[in-house]
Parts: sequence; C-alpha cells; structure tokens
Amino acid sequence: MLTVQQAVFTVESLMGKVQQQKQLIHQLIQENEHLRQENKQLRKENEQLTYRVQELEARTKKNSSNSHLPPSSDRFEKKRSSREPSGKKPGGQEGHEGTTLCQVEHPHHRVVHRVHTCQGCGASLHDVKPFKVDVRQVFDLPPVTMEVTQHEREVKSCPHCRCVQQAEFPSHVTNHVQYGPRLTALVVYLYNIQMIPYQRLRDMIEELYQHPISTGTLVNMVKRGREALEPNMDIIEEALLSSDILHVDETSLRIDGKQAWVHVACTSAYTYLAPHASRGKKATDEIGILPQYKGTMMHDAFGTYPRYTKATHALCHAHHLRDLKGFTEQGHTWAKRMTTFLLSAKQVVEQHGGFLPEEEAKRWERVYDRILAKAQHRLEGMTPLPKKALSFIRRLQKRKEEALRFLREAHVPFDNNQAERDLRMVKVKENISGTFRQETFAQSFCIARSIVSTLTKHEKNVWDSLCLLLTGETIDRVLSAT
Repeated sequence: MLTVQQAVFTVESLMGKVQQQKQLIHQLIQENEHLRQENKQLRKENEQLTYRVQELEARTKKNSSNSHLPPSSDRFEKKRSSREPSGKKPGGQEGHEGTTLCQVEHPHHRVVHRVHTCQGCGASLHDVKPFKVDVRQVFDLPPVTMEVTQHEREVKSCPHCRCVQQAEFPSHVTNHVQYGPRLTALVVYLYNIQMIPYQRLRDMIEELYQHPISTGTLVNMVKRGREALEPNMDIIEEALLSSDILHVDETSLRIDGKQAWVHVACTSAYTYLAPHASRGKKATDEIGILPQYKGTMMHDAFGTYPRYTKATHALCHAHHLRDLKGFTEQGHTWAKRMTTFLLSAKQVVEQHGGFLPEEEAKRWERVYDRILAKAQHRLEGMTPLPKKALSFIRRLQKRKEEALRFLREAHVPFDNNQAERDLRMVKVKENISGTFRQETFAQSFCIARSIVSTLTKHEKNVWDSLCLLLTGETIDRVLSAT
C-alpha cells in the first residue's frame, strides 16, 4: 500500500510528465504546421519552376514554323514542313504544258555550212544544189560593249527676223558627258533587286563591258534612279487606297547600325515599302497610307493596326496556325482541334467560291465558339496558369469578327502571306549587306523594290519598264501599255 505522501508524489510526478507531454505535443504541432506551410510553399515553387522549365524548353524549340520568329532566326535543326504530303510525284504533273526551247521562224543570223567536195571521189560539189538542209539553232547572248551616242542640237537663226532657234535635247540628256538610262537601269536593278554589292557590281560592269567605272559613280546612279522612280510611289499609294483589301506588315532592318523597320502595304497588284525608325503608329502615320484607308486591312495581331478605325480588319490565320503548332508541341490538345477547324473552314470557303451562305457561316461560328470555350475552361483550371495560351484564346474570342471575316467576304483572304512575300527580300538584303549606312540608301532600296514588285505583279518586263521610268515615263502609263 502506498502512503498518502507517496501517492501525492506519484500524482505530482505524473502531472509533470503530462505537462511535459503537452508541451512536447504543442511543439510537435507547431513544427508540423511549419513543415506543412514550408511544404506548401515548396510545392508552389516547384510548380512555378516546372512551368518555367517548360516555358524555357518551349522557347528553345521555337522557329519560323511554330511562332512569329522570322526564317532568318532559324537554327540548324531540321524542321518538318507544315505542308501535308500531296501524294504527287516530284516534277511536272500530267497535263502540265511546261516550257521548252523551240526553234524560231526568223532567226537573227544565218550561218550556212556548205559542202565543197565529195569525200568519196574528190569531185567538186560547188554548183550542186543540196537536196536537204538540216537546221539547228543556237540561242546565245550577243557580244556586249559600251555604246556612245552623240546628241547634236541644231541652232539656227531665222533669215527673216533674225530670231535664234534651237532644237531640244531629250529630257534625260542633261550634261556634256554622262551615262544613259539603260546603264542606270541596269545598275539600279542589279544593286537593289539582285542585291549585288557595289564592289562586285563595279567589277562585273568592267568585265562584261570592258569599261572602267568608279564606285562613286554607281552610288550616284542609284541616287538618280531613286529620284526618277520616287514620284511613282504616289501613284502606287492611290491605287492601294482604292483597293478593297490591303495587306500590311513590318519587319526589322538595321540602318546605320541601329534597329529600324520596313513597313509594307500591298495588294496582289501593287507594293509599297517604306523604312522608318519606329515600328508603331508613329511610323504608319508618317508614311500616310493607313490613316486614309477605308477598306479591309489584313494583318497579324500587332496592336498598331486596329487603331485605324476607318478601316475594317481581318486577322491572318497563317500566324495563328504557327502559334497553334507551338501549343500543340507543348501538349495542348485544343490547339490541334483549332488547327483542324481553321484548315477545314479554309477548304470549305474555297469550295464555295470564296464565301459561305449566312447560315453556313453561323454554323462554323458556333463550332469556333465551342472549341474556344472548352479550351478556356480547361486552361483556367490548370496550375500554374498557362498565360500565353490563355491570352491567345481570349484574343480569338474578343476578335472573333476579324478572325472569321474570311467566311463571309470573298475579297478577304485566309492569311497575310501577300505582305510576308513582299517583305521577304528585305531580310535577304539584310543578310547580304548587314546594314544600310544611311537612311537614304534604305529608301532607295524600298522604292526600287516597290516599283519592281508592282511591275512583276502586272507581268511587265522589268528591264524595259525600268528604262522607260528612268527616262520620265510614269508607272500608270507603263502598266496600261500593251
């Protein structure tokens, strides 16, 4: 039996142990809560880091086929073409007319190879008429040389009134000694269109024409070419402003070692290129075409273009398809469905002759809305939030009318490839030359490219047309000439 004193001691001892256990439990609870909070924070950071790694990995996989990056930025890895196999054999297809070299009825020169003696008996065949003539024709370039044309102006005195009269020189003959418009046209064409640098162009002319010419002279020729061609840009601008559809875009270019931009406004018949130090609205306002335009403007999602409210707008789906390819590669299944939708809609519109009946267009709109709504619901439930994909979805929802305008209006194309094609040579020029030393050189390049692109779109002979333009003819008359 325990005594009272022992019992009291035992109880007090137990109570002390209980108190210690309570303190220990409290401490463990606090530590557990701290670990829970720390674990929660680490999970959050892990999710953020995982998303960041995915984002960085996706960035390294971006190229011109799955993003807005230009082809010039593509790395060396092999890309799969976005075109689907056609199943056709390489080369000309069955029924294709093709082109081949054919003999002409009236050659420039005839060379007769005569038979003078018989190889059998040695008799003379000089007076014997041939019973057959075999004809072979050789297409080749004539010998090229520099020609000098002397212009002589008569000055006469009237025998009746003694008034002195003189003839007029052609408008392009302004100096005692000068180079003519054909050589100037050649230099403008080779430098701005074929993008041959001045040094190589000088060597080329000296080798081909046996005529030495200085680099400074070539620079002055390009300058004179710009002065002669520049007035025609106003004619191109008027034609663009009267068109139903206007393709617009921009691309970067270095001028005097600084970042600049080349802006394009074009149609299937006309091209207008202009350099500017700015990319945004300041540039397009100063160039002057977009503030006046009242038709349908086709472009990508760059924020400057929708600010021109006089025009209606249409979005380029070539850009969307590249973005969707990037999202598909990141594992977004909705992107594949939207890609299929856009390509199917394009095919159906082409089958209907360029636009859909209203009821058919509304049906396609409902499919468009469902795909985007489901995609948005799925993306908003993801952790962390895929901000770029969600932003893309919301943009397509907000600008649905612009995105689907091609369904209802025959003049609105599916993409903005026209503008991208007209800008492509700007990047080629940059790759060759690296930079323009002065803004005037960039302006000369853009003017010449605009003129030549317009001539090409009208299937005009570029060489003959340039010669006419450099002698004072206007581009509207050149284009209208048969």
